[in-house]
Amino acid sequence: MTAYRRQLGIAIVAVAALGLAPRSPRTACGAELAEVQAGLTRLIANEMADKGISALSIALVDDQRIVWSQGFGRTDPETQRPATADTVYRVGSVSKLFTDMAVMQLVERGEIDLDAPVITYLPEFQPHNPFAKPITLRMLMSHRAGLVREPPVGNYFTPDQPSLADTVRSLNETELVYAPEAKSKYSNAGIAVVGYVLQRTQNQPFADYLEQALLTPLGLRDSSFQPRPEIVRGLAQGVMWTYEGVAFPAPQFELGTTPAGCMYATVNDLGRFISALLAGGRGPGGQVLKPETIATMWTPQFAPSGQRTGFGIGFHVTEFENQRRVGHDGAIYGFATTLQVLPEAKLGVAAVANKDFANSVVDRIAEAALRGMLAVRQGTAWKPPEATQPVPPDLVQRLPGRYGDGDQVLDLTARAGQLYLASNRHEYRRRLRWLDDALIVDDVLGYGQRLVPQDDGLLVNGATCQRRERPAAAPVPERWRGLIGDYGWDHNTLTIRVNADGQLEALIEWFAAYPLAEVSENVFRFPNWGLYDGERLIFTRGDDGRATRVQAASVGFERRP
Repeated sequence: MTAYRRQLGIAIVAVAALGLAPRSPRTACGAELAEVQAGLTRLIANEMADKGISALSIALVDDQRIVWSQGFGRTDPETQRPATADTVYRVGSVSKLFTDMAVMQLVERGEIDLDAPVITYLPEFQPHNPFAKPITLRMLMSHRAGLVREPPVGNYFTPDQPSLADTVRSLNETELVYAPEAKSKYSNAGIAVVGYVLQRTQNQPFADYLEQALLTPLGLRDSSFQPRPEIVRGLAQGVMWTYEGVAFPAPQFELGTTPAGCMYATVNDLGRFISALLAGGRGPGGQVLKPETIATMWTPQFAPSGQRTGFGIGFHVTEFENQRRVGHDGAIYGFATTLQVLPEAKLGVAAVANKDFANSVVDRIAEAALRGMLAVRQGTAWKPPEATQPVPPDLVQRLPGRYGDGDQVLDLTARAGQLYLASNRHEYRRRLRWLDDALIVDDVLGYGQRLVPQDDGLLVNGATCQRRERPAAAPVPERWRGLIGDYGWDHNTLTIRVNADGQLEALIEWFAAYPLAEVSENVFRFPNWGLYDGERLIFTRGDDGRATRVQAASVGFERRP
């Protein structure tokens, strides 16, 4: 691992000299877009060097043209292969858009009813549902089914690579977290069920069907839901990392929830997909979906009339620069993807980086690209975001401590000359930098929150958070001592610990820390926000009272030595 980190560092240092020479943009906008391209190139180089990202690719789309696409850095520290716009990445949950579109093709043909109970197509799908309302495909595709996030078999953590059938069947061991339709709860398991409906109704393996029904007609030659040799030959090496500064190559096993997150693609292919969306569902091979079907997918579901944001069918619908924005992010071991489209402006961008949980970085770059293209379209000035600077050393010394109370508690800590922010409103610890006389979150895990230092407090969103003494933590209850420790796999370890406030806490997926609510001696609950909203942890203890296993959010984690 040491050699790998050393090679990764060489690749990062070298990024400023790799792939950064501006290419002539393929657009009638000429010099104006060239200025945007040059500004994005500087932004990307800065972000990669600052955040330790060794490879990143991006494609900008103006309606039916990819007006600029390029790769930066090196895809593998061993081979030093340059990243390009045709580098293959794992694009995580962007996969869901394709799975859901394939279902909507069948809806158009009258073969599937979005609002029929799922058991119409999968009679064996029987998770415990204590509520009167049955689960439908529309609920699953808009994350309103109340289903667990991950299935017991084939989940994000386990490398067993089971069949899609076994993955979906394991959901019969689970109970709905919320009543169907009642609340948005993001679920990879739900989209696995959607993909299995495709497999069963079409009598064809899911990945083969998606290729035939969608990828080929869209002209996506370098994309697939299966790791074929010609696809993985061009795959970038994903990079994992931890708060402790450890970096290691990402695992490459296939998830049991393939329809939810196992697509391989290039940014050029994602750009072609954006063009097909902007063409009303027409690709090189003809019409894949009707314009009115795409409009339905871009409409928030189970929402009051006129609501402009929320989950559509597959697509996440938000607002950006006073425009409707549709798209999705993707995160899978060692990769972070964003796909963003402005339908009314007919502009879009796709970007992927080969670093785990770096979605904030690719989102920021993509948003800068959209602002630049909008500026060119509108004939207004544009400049890339200003680079932040290190926090002044005197503030790194003076500011650590606790601020605020009640609903907003902020903890600032110093480590290796850097200042970090943790909050009771956010699951991630994030680095702080300095910009315009204020602290600003600028990290792999987030960007943008501003904190203005005052004499004995911080100004946050117009309100002052006073410095507070952190209360002394109560002794750890004896009944918790046997639960504390590490569980799971080398590539994805769950840590159960007691935090500075004396709460039992789960650190899951390396970065997300959640305070746990005690239900009974061996049963705890995640908070009603975050990745595992409302799900339970059930510990199994040995005769000595020490936990040997925890089932967390339906996933079984064995205690580590």
